[in-house]
Amino acid sequence: MLSLRPELWLTYAEGDKRNPELAFPPHGWVMPFDEGVQYAADTAREKFKGEAPFPAQAEAFKRSLDTLATTLQTTNPDITVIISDDQDEWFFEDNMPRFAVYWGESVPMRPRQPNPAGHPEVSKAISEGYGDIELEVPIAHEFGRYLVEYLSDNDFDVTHFTHLAQPYGGQVKRRYPTRTGETDIVRTTQPREQGLPHGFAFIVKRFFNNQPRPILPVFQNTCYPPNQPTPKRSYQFGQAIARAVSAWDGPGRVAIVASGGLSHFVVDEELDRCLLKALEDGDAETLQSLPRERLYSATSESLNWVALGGAMLEANLKMELLDYVPVYRSPAATGGGWAFARWQ
Repeated sequence: MLSLRPELWLTYAEGDKRNPELAFPPHGWVMPFDEGVQYAADTAREKFKGEAPFPAQAEAFKRSLDTLATTLQTTNPDITVIISDDQDEWFFEDNMPRFAVYWGESVPMRPRQPNPAGHPEVSKAISEGYGDIELEVPIAHEFGRYLVEYLSDNDFDVTHFTHLAQPYGGQVKRRYPTRTGETDIVRTTQPREQGLPHGFAFIVKRFFNNQPRPILPVFQNTCYPPNQPTPKRSYQFGQAIARAVSAWDGPGRVAIVASGGLSHFVVDEELDRCLLKALEDGDAETLQSLPRERLYSATSESLNWVALGGAMLEANLKMELLDYVPVYRSPAATGGGWAFARWQ
Protein backbone atom coordinates (compact mmCIF):
# COMPACT_ATOMS: atom_id res chain seq x y z
CA MET A 1 0.00 0.00 0.00
CA LEU A 2 2.84 2.40 0.76
CA SER A 3 4.18 1.95 -2.76
CA LEU A 4 0.91 2.09 -4.69
CA ARG A 5 -0.71 5.14 -6.24
CA PRO A 6 -4.13 5.63 -4.59
CA GLU A 7 -5.98 5.13 -7.87
CA LEU A 8 -4.77 1.51 -7.76
CA TRP A 9 -5.99 0.76 -4.25
CA LEU A 10 -9.42 -0.51 -5.24
CA THR A 11 -7.81 -2.70 -7.91
CA TYR A 12 -5.49 -4.07 -5.25
CA ALA A 13 -8.49 -4.64 -2.97
CA GLU A 14 -9.92 -7.14 -5.46
CA GLY A 15 -7.25 -9.50 -4.19
CA ASP A 16 -8.78 -9.33 -0.70
CA LYS A 17 -11.70 -11.39 -1.98
CA ARG A 18 -9.28 -14.27 -2.64
CA ASN A 19 -7.04 -13.85 0.41
CA PRO A 20 -7.31 -16.94 2.63
CA GLU A 21 -5.58 -15.20 5.56
CA LEU A 22 -8.18 -12.62 6.62
CA ALA A 23 -8.21 -12.72 10.44
CA PHE A 24 -11.13 -10.78 11.91
CA PRO A 25 -11.10 -9.13 15.33
CA PRO A 26 -11.89 -9.54 18.13
CA HIS A 27 -11.49 -13.35 18.05
CA GLY A 28 -8.81 -13.51 15.37
CA TRP A 29 -10.86 -16.01 13.38
CA VAL A 30 -9.84 -16.47 9.76
CA MET A 31 -12.78 -16.59 7.37
CA PRO A 32 -13.57 -16.00 3.70
CA PHE A 33 -14.16 -12.47 2.45
CA ASP A 34 -17.93 -12.86 1.94
CA GLU A 35 -18.35 -14.19 5.45
CA GLY A 36 -16.16 -11.39 6.72
CA VAL A 37 -18.47 -8.77 5.20
CA GLN A 38 -21.24 -10.12 7.41
CA TYR A 39 -18.97 -10.52 10.43
CA ALA A 40 -17.33 -7.07 10.33
CA ALA A 41 -18.80 -4.72 12.90
CA ASP A 42 -21.28 -2.14 11.65
CA THR A 43 -18.85 0.64 12.53
CA ALA A 44 -16.13 -1.03 10.44
CA ARG A 45 -18.42 -1.48 7.43
CA GLU A 46 -19.50 2.15 7.69
CA LYS A 47 -15.88 3.32 7.49
CA PHE A 48 -15.49 2.05 3.94
CA LYS A 49 -16.15 5.13 1.81
CA GLY A 50 -14.88 3.86 -1.52
CA GLU A 51 -11.93 5.64 -3.08
CA ALA A 52 -12.81 9.17 -1.92
CA PRO A 53 -10.41 9.19 1.09
CA PHE A 54 -7.56 7.46 -0.72
CA PRO A 55 -5.65 10.46 -2.18
CA ALA A 56 -5.44 12.22 1.20
CA GLN A 57 -4.41 8.98 2.88
CA ALA A 58 -1.68 8.36 0.30
CA GLU A 59 -0.42 11.90 0.85
CA ALA A 60 -0.31 11.23 4.60
CA PHE A 61 1.79 8.13 3.91
CA LYS A 62 4.25 10.13 1.82
CA ARG A 63 4.49 12.97 4.33
CA SER A 64 5.30 10.64 7.22
CA LEU A 65 7.70 8.46 5.23
CA ASP A 66 9.55 11.57 4.05
CA THR A 67 9.85 12.76 7.66
CA LEU A 68 11.19 9.40 8.81
CA ALA A 69 13.64 9.19 5.92
CA THR A 70 14.93 12.70 6.64
CA THR A 71 15.23 11.92 10.34
CA LEU A 72 17.26 8.77 9.73
CA GLN A 73 19.49 10.35 7.10
CA THR A 74 20.11 13.44 9.24
CA THR A 75 20.94 11.29 12.25
CA ASN A 76 23.35 9.41 9.97
CA PRO A 77 23.73 6.32 12.17
CA ASP A 78 26.81 4.15 11.87
CA ILE A 79 24.62 1.09 12.48
CA THR A 80 20.89 0.66 11.86
CA VAL A 81 19.35 -2.35 13.55
CA ILE A 82 16.16 -3.32 11.69
CA ILE A 83 13.65 -5.50 13.53
CA SER A 84 11.22 -7.17 11.15
CA ASP A 85 9.86 -10.55 10.10
CA ASP A 86 10.25 -12.97 7.21
CA GLN A 87 7.27 -14.04 5.09
CA ASP A 88 8.17 -17.04 2.91
CA GLU A 89 11.47 -15.46 1.86
CA TRP A 90 14.41 -17.00 3.73
CA PHE A 91 12.61 -19.10 6.36
CA PHE A 92 10.29 -22.05 5.76
CA GLU A 93 9.11 -25.04 7.76
CA ASP A 94 12.48 -26.74 7.44
CA ASN A 95 13.88 -23.87 9.51
CA MET A 96 11.64 -21.34 11.27
CA PRO A 97 13.49 -19.68 14.18
CA ARG A 98 11.65 -17.51 16.68
CA PHE A 99 14.52 -14.99 16.73
CA ALA A 100 17.43 -14.70 14.30
CA VAL A 101 20.27 -12.31 13.46
CA TYR A 102 22.03 -12.13 10.09
CA TRP A 103 25.59 -10.89 10.56
CA GLY A 104 27.45 -11.65 7.33
CA GLU A 105 29.75 -9.06 5.79
CA SER A 106 27.01 -7.90 3.39
CA VAL A 107 23.69 -8.98 1.95
CA PRO A 108 22.34 -8.74 -1.60
CA MET A 109 19.25 -6.70 -2.32
CA ARG A 110 17.63 -7.79 -5.55
CA PRO A 111 14.65 -6.40 -7.46
CA ARG A 112 11.67 -8.65 -6.77
CA GLN A 113 9.82 -10.29 -9.63
CA PRO A 114 6.23 -9.04 -9.93
CA ASN A 115 3.53 -11.56 -9.08
CA PRO A 116 2.49 -13.01 -12.45
CA ALA A 117 -0.98 -13.79 -11.08
CA GLY A 118 -1.61 -10.21 -10.01
CA HIS A 119 -2.65 -7.06 -11.82
CA PRO A 120 0.45 -6.04 -13.85
CA GLU A 121 0.63 -2.41 -12.73
CA VAL A 122 -0.14 -3.23 -9.10
CA SER A 123 2.37 -6.10 -8.97
CA LYS A 124 5.09 -3.99 -10.57
CA ALA A 125 4.62 -1.10 -8.12
CA ILE A 126 4.63 -3.38 -5.08
CA SER A 127 7.76 -5.20 -6.25
CA GLU A 128 9.61 -1.96 -6.91
CA GLY A 129 8.66 -0.71 -3.45
CA TYR A 130 10.88 -3.42 -2.00
CA GLY A 131 13.86 -2.48 -4.15
CA ASP A 132 14.35 -1.58 -7.77
CA ILE A 133 18.11 -1.93 -8.27
CA GLU A 134 20.79 -4.52 -7.48
CA LEU A 135 22.61 -3.62 -4.28
CA GLU A 136 25.12 -5.21 -1.96
CA VAL A 137 24.06 -3.83 1.42
CA PRO A 138 26.79 -3.56 4.08
CA ILE A 139 26.15 -5.37 7.35
CA ALA A 140 27.33 -4.23 10.79
CA HIS A 141 29.29 -7.45 11.03
CA GLU A 142 31.22 -6.91 14.27
CA PHE A 143 28.23 -5.52 16.11
CA GLY A 144 26.16 -8.41 14.77
CA ARG A 145 28.40 -11.01 16.35
CA TYR A 146 28.48 -9.00 19.55
CA LEU A 147 24.67 -8.82 19.63
CA VAL A 148 24.33 -12.58 19.12
CA GLU A 149 26.74 -13.21 21.99
CA TYR A 150 25.05 -10.62 24.21
CA LEU A 151 21.60 -12.09 23.60
CA SER A 152 22.89 -15.62 24.18
CA ASP A 153 24.40 -14.54 27.49
CA ASN A 154 21.16 -12.85 28.52
CA ASP A 155 18.54 -15.58 28.22
CA PHE A 156 17.79 -15.43 24.48
CA ASP A 157 18.54 -18.53 22.41
CA VAL A 158 18.90 -16.68 19.14
CA THR A 159 19.61 -18.21 15.73
CA HIS A 160 22.49 -16.70 13.79
CA PHE A 161 23.63 -16.96 10.19
CA THR A 162 26.40 -15.32 8.17
CA HIS A 163 25.75 -16.40 4.59
CA LEU A 164 22.90 -17.31 2.29
CA ALA A 165 22.17 -20.72 0.80
CA GLN A 166 20.47 -19.90 -2.49
CA PRO A 167 18.01 -20.76 -3.89
CA TYR A 168 15.28 -20.31 -1.27
CA GLY A 169 11.90 -22.02 -1.36
CA GLY A 170 9.65 -24.31 0.62
CA GLN A 171 6.34 -24.51 2.41
CA VAL A 172 4.78 -22.68 5.34
CA LYS A 173 1.51 -23.81 6.88
CA ARG A 174 -0.76 -21.08 8.25
CA ARG A 175 -2.03 -22.46 11.56
CA TYR A 176 -4.54 -19.69 12.23
CA PRO A 177 -7.74 -20.05 14.28
CA THR A 178 -11.21 -20.46 12.76
CA ARG A 179 -14.59 -20.79 14.42
CA THR A 180 -14.18 -24.58 14.48
CA GLY A 181 -10.44 -25.23 14.65
CA GLU A 182 -7.57 -23.89 12.59
CA THR A 183 -6.78 -23.29 8.96
CA ASP A 184 -4.97 -25.86 6.86
CA ILE A 185 -3.60 -23.36 4.34
CA VAL A 186 -0.17 -24.29 3.01
CA ARG A 187 1.70 -21.81 0.85
CA THR A 188 4.38 -23.23 -1.41
CA THR A 189 7.20 -21.03 -2.70
CA GLN A 190 9.19 -22.43 -5.60
CA PRO A 191 12.98 -22.21 -5.17
CA ARG A 192 14.36 -18.90 -6.42
CA GLU A 193 17.14 -16.43 -5.77
CA GLN A 194 16.01 -14.30 -2.84
CA GLY A 195 17.70 -11.14 -1.64
CA LEU A 196 17.09 -9.16 1.53
CA PRO A 197 13.51 -9.85 2.73
CA HIS A 198 10.90 -7.18 2.09
CA GLY A 199 10.56 -5.76 5.60
CA PHE A 200 14.24 -4.82 5.53
CA ALA A 201 14.52 -3.97 1.85
CA PHE A 202 11.76 -1.35 2.13
CA ILE A 203 13.83 0.52 4.73
CA VAL A 204 16.95 0.42 2.57
CA LYS A 205 15.12 1.77 -0.47
CA ARG A 206 12.69 4.24 1.09
CA PHE A 207 14.59 5.56 4.13
CA PHE A 208 18.15 5.34 2.80
CA ASN A 209 17.24 6.07 -0.83
CA ASN A 210 19.21 3.00 -1.96
CA GLN A 211 22.37 4.40 -0.36
CA PRO A 212 22.54 2.41 2.87
CA ARG A 213 24.90 2.70 5.75
CA PRO A 214 25.58 -0.62 7.56
CA ILE A 215 22.45 -2.37 8.77
CA LEU A 216 21.83 -5.40 10.99
CA PRO A 217 18.76 -7.54 10.12
CA VAL A 218 17.09 -8.90 13.27
CA PHE A 219 14.18 -11.29 12.74
CA GLN A 220 11.14 -12.19 14.81
CA ASN A 221 8.81 -14.95 13.63
CA THR A 222 5.72 -12.86 14.21
CA CYS A 223 3.48 -14.54 11.63
CA TYR A 224 3.63 -18.31 11.88
CA PRO A 225 2.50 -20.49 14.79
CA PRO A 226 3.44 -22.47 16.76
CA ASN A 227 6.63 -20.62 17.84
CA GLN A 228 5.58 -16.97 17.64
CA PRO A 229 6.94 -14.85 20.48
CA THR A 230 4.44 -13.57 23.01
CA PRO A 231 4.06 -9.79 23.38
CA LYS A 232 5.95 -10.08 26.67
CA ARG A 233 8.84 -11.91 25.00
CA SER A 234 8.98 -9.44 22.11
CA TYR A 235 9.11 -6.59 24.59
CA GLN A 236 11.92 -8.28 26.51
CA PHE A 237 13.74 -8.92 23.23
CA GLY A 238 13.67 -5.19 22.49
CA GLN A 239 14.90 -4.42 25.99
CA ALA A 240 17.81 -6.80 25.53
CA ILE A 241 18.76 -5.19 22.21
CA ALA A 242 18.78 -1.73 23.80
CA ARG A 243 20.90 -2.99 26.69
CA ALA A 244 23.32 -4.53 24.20
CA VAL A 245 23.60 -1.20 22.38
CA SER A 246 24.22 0.59 25.66
CA ALA A 247 26.93 -1.90 26.67
CA TRP A 248 28.63 -1.88 23.23
CA ASP A 249 32.12 -0.41 23.58
CA GLY A 250 32.68 0.00 19.85
CA PRO A 251 32.52 3.38 18.16
CA GLY A 252 29.47 4.79 16.46
CA ARG A 253 25.85 5.75 16.75
CA VAL A 254 23.13 3.09 16.60
CA ALA A 255 19.56 3.53 15.34
CA ILE A 256 16.81 0.92 15.78
CA VAL A 257 13.96 0.60 13.29
CA ALA A 258 10.82 -1.55 13.49
CA SER A 259 9.42 -2.42 10.07
CA GLY A 260 5.91 -3.79 9.53
CA GLY A 261 2.42 -3.60 10.99
CA LEU A 262 0.11 -2.45 12.33
CA SER A 263 -3.17 -4.29 11.71
CA HIS A 264 -3.67 -5.87 8.30
CA PHE A 265 -5.09 -7.60 6.21
CA VAL A 266 -8.16 -6.61 8.26
CA VAL A 267 -8.24 -3.25 10.06
CA ASP A 268 -8.31 -3.45 13.87
CA GLU A 269 -8.32 0.16 15.01
CA GLU A 270 -8.98 -0.78 18.61
CA LEU A 271 -5.80 -2.85 18.80
CA ASP A 272 -3.76 -0.29 16.84
CA ARG A 273 -4.81 2.62 19.02
CA CYS A 274 -4.24 0.61 22.20
CA LEU A 275 -0.71 -0.24 21.07
CA LEU A 276 0.12 3.30 19.96
CA LYS A 277 -1.19 4.82 23.21
CA ALA A 278 0.88 2.36 25.23
CA LEU A 279 3.96 3.32 23.23
CA GLU A 280 3.27 7.05 23.74
CA ASP A 281 2.60 6.59 27.46
CA GLY A 282 5.52 4.25 28.08
CA ASP A 283 3.02 1.67 29.31
CA ALA A 284 5.13 -1.49 29.47
CA GLU A 285 2.36 -3.53 31.10
CA THR A 286 -0.07 -2.98 28.23
CA LEU A 287 2.60 -3.63 25.60
CA GLN A 288 3.40 -6.98 27.21
CA SER A 289 -0.23 -8.05 27.60
CA LEU A 290 -1.72 -7.35 24.17
CA PRO A 291 -4.36 -10.00 23.38
CA ARG A 292 -2.69 -12.77 21.41
CA GLU A 293 -5.94 -13.72 19.66
CA ARG A 294 -5.73 -10.37 17.86
CA LEU A 295 -2.18 -10.97 16.63
CA TYR A 296 -2.73 -13.52 13.88
CA SER A 297 -1.95 -13.25 10.18
CA ALA A 298 -0.20 -10.03 9.13
CA THR A 299 -1.44 -8.08 12.17
CA SER A 300 1.18 -10.10 14.06
CA GLU A 301 3.77 -7.65 12.71
CA SER A 302 2.62 -5.38 15.54
CA LEU A 303 5.07 -7.41 17.62
CA ASN A 304 7.90 -5.61 15.82
CA TRP A 305 6.52 -2.39 17.31
CA VAL A 306 6.29 -4.06 20.72
CA ALA A 307 9.97 -5.02 20.51
CA LEU A 308 10.86 -1.47 19.51
CA GLY A 309 8.79 -0.19 22.43
CA GLY A 310 10.85 -2.33 24.79
CA ALA A 311 14.05 -0.94 23.29
CA MET A 312 12.93 2.68 23.38
CA LEU A 313 11.60 2.53 26.94
CA GLU A 314 14.88 0.92 27.99
CA ALA A 315 16.74 3.78 26.24
CA ASN A 316 14.44 6.36 27.89
CA LEU A 317 13.50 7.91 24.56
CA LYS A 318 10.14 9.58 23.92
CA MET A 319 7.81 8.63 21.10
CA GLU A 320 6.45 11.19 18.65
CA LEU A 321 3.53 9.79 16.67
CA LEU A 322 3.72 11.31 13.20
CA ASP A 323 0.47 9.78 11.95
CA TYR A 324 -1.90 6.87 12.15
CA VAL A 325 -3.81 6.18 8.94
CA PRO A 326 -6.42 3.39 9.02
CA VAL A 327 -7.36 2.53 5.43
CA TYR A 328 -10.56 0.62 4.70
CA ARG A 329 -10.57 -0.71 1.17
CA SER A 330 -13.69 -2.92 1.33
CA PRO A 331 -16.92 -3.39 3.33
CA ALA A 332 -15.26 -6.40 5.00
CA ALA A 333 -12.91 -3.91 6.73
CA THR A 334 -9.97 -5.26 4.74
CA GLY A 335 -7.06 -2.87 4.52
CA GLY A 336 -4.77 -1.90 7.36
CA GLY A 337 -3.70 0.54 10.00
CA TRP A 338 -0.50 2.30 8.94
CA ALA A 339 1.41 4.11 11.66
CA PHE A 340 4.54 6.22 11.58
CA ALA A 341 6.53 7.29 14.64
CA ARG A 342 9.98 8.27 15.77
CA TRP A 343 11.79 8.28 19.10
CA GLN A 344 14.46 10.84 19.88
